[in-house]
Amino acid sequence: MNLKEITTAAQAYCDRYDEELVNSMPSFLRVVEGKINNALRVGDQSIRAQIYLERDNEYYGLPSDWGGARDVEILHEGKQHGRTLTYLAPEEMNKLSRDAGRSRHNYYTIIANQIQVAPPTDNEVLEIVYYQRLPALTKDTDTNWLTEKNPDAYIFGLCTEITAFAKDGMGYETYKNRFAESLMDITMEDQVTRWSGPSLRVQIDGLVV
Repeated sequence: MNLKEITTAAQAYCDRYDEELVNSMPSFLRVVEGKINNALRVGDQSIRAQIYLERDNEYYGLPSDWGGARDVEILHEGKQHGRTLTYLAPEEMNKLSRDAGRSRHNYYTIIANQIQVAPPTDNEVLEIVYYQRLPALTKDTDTNWLTEKNPDAYIFGLCTEITAFAKDGMGYETYKNRFAESLMDITMEDQVTRWSGPSLRVQIDGLVV
């Protein structure tokens, strides 16, 4: 579904077609997209980016659509496989020595819309798999992965904002619950899809549980 179809459906559910509502719909849409971005961390949001590291530089800007890290690796130039880095809080990152093991990156942190990797070095690539924030819908014909796969999340999110705007308490509770259920369904589907196949096994000290 595109933006026009989604807003038309939301208006039909709420039976609201007045000019005041139509004028407020873009603002409602931004609120809904913000809530979805805060709530979802699923595979469909995953996107890959690479940053070429430079000596004497520990800080690199994050992509503008950054929604959170899923995996961070260091790749050596000319190699396909790398080493996964572990997140540290900024204050813990500051305790690391910049001299010992200059060629080994084991940690990263996020601060002020930048990713920090220490120690700095050349001939390595930082490969990040991150959760992309929803591409914003602005034109009637706009779509994104969520409108194509789960338009109900947008529709019931808009219905929640419309009924809140109309001070319709009963309608608000109904659509708030349906909105939450749609987001939960997306998360559950992602878990089933991501972990399909044999049952997960946990290995502890050589034992498989």
